[in-house]
Amino acid sequence: MVGTILVALAVLGVIGLASFLRAKRIFARLEKEMAKAWQAVISAMDARILALEELLSALRGAGYAPEGTGKLQEALDILRKSKDDPRALAEADERVEMVLRGIYRALPREREERVRKAQNRLATADEELDIFKNRYNELVLQWYELTRGFSYKLLARGKKKPEPFALPGEEKELARRHLSTL
Repeated sequence: MVGTILVALAVLGVIGLASFLRAKRIFARLEKEMAKAWQAVISAMDARILALEELLSALRGAGYAPEGTGKLQEALDILRKSKDDPRALAEADERVEMVLRGIYRALPREREERVRKAQNRLATADEELDIFKNRYNELVLQWYELTRGFSYKLLARGKKKPEPFALPGEEKELARRHLSTL
């Protein structure tokens, strides 16, 4: 009887240890993927900044929207300084988007070829950034979903919670669609 209980406890202990080690591997892999995805976001943002600088140069060269180009330069400076924090980067990126909307409204219908090419390059950079941003956000949501489990809660203790690349309103929409709370 005592031997059976000890065997059962040993089996439960081995199962618990195996489960915890599996959780540790999964958690480590997810953290590695998140770090890699964040680096991809930063690289895509660098490409976007280069495209924005090209557009800014083309706008100045053509003499389009002189007031808007000054605002775009300021927004770009803020964007460059915000690369360490996903939330700050999302807010700085939104500021750039607001300035761009104002500039686009001020542009003439027929534009110089250089401006059109710069806009096309920016559109390509934006699409690439969206792909990497969405992948990063998916991984962050997976992290929050995983940390609902007991083993993962233990592993996540003391670690900084990752933030999605989203504005506060977008963050709530992400959470509403995928999780009960972020």
